[in-house]
Amino acid sequence: MFAQRIYSEVSRLIILIEDIIRLSRLDEEEVDQEKQEVDLFVLAREVAGRLQSKAAEKEVWIEVTGEPVKYRGIRQVLDEMIYNLCDNAIKYNKQGGEVTVWAGHTLKGKKVVISDTGIGIPEDQQERIFERFYRVDKSHSKESGGTGLGLSIVKHGALLHGAGIHLESVPGQGTRIEIDFGGAVNDRKAT
Repeated sequence: MFAQRIYSEVSRLIILIEDIIRLSRLDEEEVDQEKQEVDLFVLAREVAGRLQSKAAEKEVWIEVTGEPVKYRGIRQVLDEMIYNLCDNAIKYNKQGGEVTVWAGHTLKGKKVVISDTGIGIPEDQQERIFERFYRVDKSHSKESGGTGLGLSIVKHGALLHGAGIHLESVPGQGTRIEIDFGGAVNDRKAT
């Protein structure tokens, strides 16, 4: 029992350190990989596949819809962005809830949209959720795991790609987050 607790805490610290290093690299714009053509729909399906067992544990249904949509970006960073949003959508969902991921083209450009039927985010806290270590539901934080850096990584990844993030959330009904690659200048870093 004691050994298991030590193992869990060490694992949590390792994840925290990895997230801090990831975020630091994004801050310093020290991302080693070059941009390449990435199909955001295929990437979203891969992420959903990796999160399937976590979703099943919580009895959350995860579905990916949309169409192939190619975007020139840093695959690892785009993966981390979609992964963190989907992971939160599962983590802060209710048992038997749903997560939907849509990737495709809109009149305004390319988008990835993650929606859930979870706990939602109070309006007075919505601007803060992309801050480092900020957590909406502090009582839920310890049991749900995570480092409090996932959405900060999403924000910095979006800046790196010149993408916009739009959030809509209603407490008790769920959250919808759009990553809008539409107006982005694809080969420049956002300032």
